Amino acid sequence: MTTLTVNIPNESDLPVLQEILNRFGLTYTIDAENEFPFSKKDIEGLLKSKRDFLEGKTTARNWDDIEEDLNSAYN
Repeated sequence: MTTLTVNIPNESDLPVLQEILNRFGLTYTIDAENEFPFSKKDIEGLLKSKRDFLEGKTTARNWDDIEEDLNSAYN
């Protein structure tokens, strides 16, 4: 058996390639790389925090306070 690795820069080409492989009766696996390691839930949370801040529902914290919290948690 031989393994072929193909990098597909344009995702719209993937279905065409899959159809070709299927017609030849070849088995394959797809390893999709994420551009960033955040889940959909993480991203939604970050966007909500940004919206809340921009709408004045939350305020930014002073870095000294954040640093103090981190130091007390890890020291």
